[in-house]
Amino acid sequence: MEFFYGIYKQGNEVLLAICDENIIDMVFHNNDKMIKIDVKKSFYGKNKGCKEDILELMKNATILNLVGKDIIEIAIEEGIINKECVLAIGETVHAQRAKM
Repeated sequence: MEFFYGIYKQGNEVLLAICDENIIDMVFHNNDKMIKIDVKKSFYGKNKGCKEDILELMKNATILNLVGKDIIEIAIEEGIINKECVLAIGETVHAQRAKM
């Protein structure tokens, strides 16, 4: 299982955007909550790696933007995000985390 990810730095902040490989360039909607997420390759697809490649990046990032069932499952298993913070958007899931 592989993931696409992008790393964005601004001052002391490091934003890490990760999505499951199989959802890149897809758009998901939750019509009840009027939410849409566009999993653009221009944002998420700058790099590609496996679980081991991204785990250390996830632990060191100050802001996480995660999309996809596989990456969310890993983040929950590793204690990086809380299950209650996961939002269903159509056929996928999304979560964000910020270190304060």
